[in-house]
Amino acid sequence: MLTPTKNLHEDKTIIKIGARILSILTSPKTVSSAWNAYMKMQEKETNNTIRIQFDTFILALDFLYMIGVIEYKDDLMWRVTNDKKDF
Repeated sequence: MLTPTKNLHEDKTIIKIGARILSILTSPKTVSSAWNAYMKMQEKETNNTIRIQFDTFILALDFLYMIGVIEYKDDLMWRVTNDKKDF
């Protein structure tokens, strides 16, 4: 479920869903507004065919939060910026 296999389409993988979520989070959003934006993107790309359910979307959000690329506070989530110049 994390990466594509011969039996799992890439649009249903956590990696692909997470990448799409990051592209949606150009500004802070609620979970429901991010889900609505994701659904619109998905419908547009697949001729109104829904590929994932809400629970898979939440798993992708959990994954993004665990690896530290999104933050969540006061019902809003956003992308984390990494502006450190001293690597």
